Amino acid sequence: MVSKALKVAAGHYHLFHRVAPTVARAKGYFRRENLEVAISATGTDQKSLEALTRGEIDIAVDLKTPVALRARDQGQEVFLIGGFLNTYPGILVGAKGIRSLADLRGKRIGLREPNGVTLTMSCMILKKAGMEPDGDVVFVAHTGASSFKSIAPKLDRGEIQARIAHKAYAGDFRAAGYPILADLQEYLPDGYQLRAIAATAPILDNHGECVVGFLNGMIQAYRFMKEPKNHPEMMEIIRNSDLEFEPDMDQSMWEEEYPLIPGIPADGAVNVAGLEVILEEEKLSGRVSRAMTASRILRPQYVREALRRIAE
Repeated sequence: MVSKALKVAAGHYHLFHRVAPTVARAKGYFRRENLEVAISATGTDQKSLEALTRGEIDIAVDLKTPVALRARDQGQEVFLIGGFLNTYPGILVGAKGIRSLADLRGKRIGLREPNGVTLTMSCMILKKAGMEPDGDVVFVAHTGASSFKSIAPKLDRGEIQARIAHKAYAGDFRAAGYPILADLQEYLPDGYQLRAIAATAPILDNHGECVVGFLNGMIQAYRFMKEPKNHPEMMEIIRNSDLEFEPDMDQSMWEEEYPLIPGIPADGAVNVAGLEVILEEEKLSGRVSRAMTASRILRPQYVREALRRIAE
């Protein structure tokens, strides 16, 4: 018998953000927890936050952590209960002839979306190199997927002179003569909690067992996705679902392990050290108060219980 019909949603429109719950549903992980899970996409993180607080959805599977931190700092009862993207495996690649980060001054840096992770990572790298992102470079949005196949032609045509790419393509870029200007792993050795699973106090207080069951299913889905031998079955699940590739997606990125899968946590937990990095950034920028702490937004007991049950 179904104990609860959960409504969960991704804020981001990219297909990848809904793959884990789709896999969990198709593999029967949720069913074994007596859950019926409806999966949707709100379209933006702000819409996900608003849907959570209005009770229109029960769980956000990919809430951007700065959005969650600001809401919690302002007194909203939004909590992070599990990890989604616990780091970003990326590189900054330059056009041929660009020799260093300093050479990017006055140049054009490509982005996938105007305010997405490629902007966040690019700005961080530039600031550490002593540059001011708002004035020293020009950002160009909507430059396609973060793959070699998508980025290399734009570098060659001079449309952009640098772009954040998935680290999985570092070998392809090097072999073709493009310089790797920065490796995000060196900048973020403790990871970077980009997005996390979030829920509000009413859901946690009144439906804690369902939350544990949902996280149980998500952890199993994460582990399934991270196992290379399961890739063909995962792709079959995607093809048989209502998920659609976004228009700017380089579908060849899905022929082997999708480059962001290494960033999802096999234990389903939030990367606390990576969350602290973002929290400090938010404090320095004045977007959250100095009094805000990670403990105010974290509710780790649900994922711990899910892990305990999986281990039984």
